[in-house]
Amino acid sequence: MVMARGRHAGRNDAELLQTLLEACGQCEEVPEAQVDIHTGLSGSGVAFVCAFSEALAEGAIKMGMPSGLAHRIAAQTLLGTAKMLLQKGQHPALLRTDVCTPGGTTIYGLHALEQGGLRAAAMSAVEAATCRAKELSRKSLVDCTLPPAWGSLRGYDWSGSPHQWELPSPPQAGVSMVMDHCKGDMASEGLSTGNAGQVPHMAGQLGEGMRRAPGMRSACGPF
Repeated sequence: MVMARGRHAGRNDAELLQTLLEACGQCEEVPEAQVDIHTGLSGSGVAFVCAFSEALAEGAIKMGMPSGLAHRIAAQTLLGTAKMLLQKGQHPALLRTDVCTPGGTTIYGLHALEQGGLRAAAMSAVEAATCRAKELSRKSLVDCTLPPAWGSLRGYDWSGSPHQWELPSPPQAGVSMVMDHCKGDMASEGLSTGNAGQVPHMAGQLGEGMRRAPGMRSACGPF
């Protein structure tokens, strides 16, 4: 997952948030402009990888392998490959080259993938998902003015429909609060989890008299 600082977030705020998020996995701080790209790559990428895993398995099924076994082997292949890439820190092209024996099975299979346009299709998928994330961000307009009595937040959800969210309890003074908005994937300016779950979103630093304009984000700021 990735996180981005709002203009009111200091180094201590960022370090605290990163420490909390790293309990769930790898977390890196990025410029805010890259959060939507992360949604296209990681948030939506789960579905892209599943589609590829399914296609690998179905190729084996076509050649006579039982379905359950084919899907297990395909998933294990993806898992093993991902572990090698992370552990060695190499560019994927290097690992791909190591696997290719001259005149062997892998290079013949890669040739078939190139003929089918796999590389271009994957790049286009990430581009399309990122562009859609940016569109949804622009459509989102959330009123972050706190009502006189703490307890709810009025605004618009990611589909543009009016919505009111019930907030749990007043935060203590000096406590930062990160809320989520804009897209159907769990992503916000302050953090992007990379999960593909569809949830309602709201976002921003909540402060007295503060309003949000479309597409603006300022998560992780102190009250």
